[in-house]
Amino acid sequence: MPIIVSVGSGKGGTGKSLVASNVAAILSAKGENVYLLDLDVGGADAHVLYGLFKTEHTLTDFLSGRISHLDEVATTLQSFHGLKLIVGTGETLRTANMPYGTKKRLIKQIRHLSADIVIVDVGAGTNLNTLDFFIASDIQVCVSTLDPTSILDFYRFLKLATIRKVLSSFLARDEVTKAISQRDFQKIDEVLEFADKVKPGAGEVAKRALEDFTPALILNQVRSGNSAMDRIKLKHVVTRFLGIELPELGVIPWDEKVIEAIRSYMPVVEYAPESKASLALRDVGRSLLALINKKRAEMER
Repeated sequence: MPIIVSVGSGKGGTGKSLVASNVAAILSAKGENVYLLDLDVGGADAHVLYGLFKTEHTLTDFLSGRISHLDEVATTLQSFHGLKLIVGTGETLRTANMPYGTKKRLIKQIRHLSADIVIVDVGAGTNLNTLDFFIASDIQVCVSTLDPTSILDFYRFLKLATIRKVLSSFLARDEVTKAISQRDFQKIDEVLEFADKVKPGAGEVAKRALEDFTPALILNQVRSGNSAMDRIKLKHVVTRFLGIELPELGVIPWDEKVIEAIRSYMPVVEYAPESKASLALRDVGRSLLALINKKRAEMER
């Protein structure tokens, strides 16, 4: 059974898809059997970053039932050490309004892919599809810049993902689910206390659901002028809500080579392997692989 890594962000433009695509290539080069699944509704473009403009199949073929098994829509990229890419659908009504049954079927199929690692680019923003696919993984990764609006959107994304994770421990029609869904909260402690008021013992159930929910952070497009204070503020925002320190997987500097690589339809780690961004992405890959190996060890116990 593969380790599933979801990659999300609070807003578009943070470089989330670029990070996911490059890290997938890095892990594949390390000998891991990697699938990259593009679920970025409205911005499914990971294939373009590999110089691939058209594929025989896309995720739509699976969602529509034309193809029964998810692995049958994957495209193998021999130039990238056998990395397998499942091309996204783009913004269609079928994807944007994915029924719960379809979503559950897709998650089950992801779990049964013949892979070591599945990286899922869940997209940006806070629609229910994005949040549900983000929290359904084994390891959650958030990508953000230090731009003030990006930090605000990152906070909103992580806040709603955390609440969605809490709700996943209750039935859809449960009174706790209904009550929490109708209120706004500023801190996770408020959610747990409110759950207990609605139903005694519900707070403890919710707390257990969050025990293995520890999203990691990748900071992207960091310029030399960005102060350490900006990073401290970002971590403080998360600590204030989640009550935990936000682990960092790495910091990727602003690099013109990234723009050149995108225009050349190549991952920057292949286009300019010694560039600042490529070296930082390889550090991110090593940090992520350490988390993956830790999760593997836990699952084997």
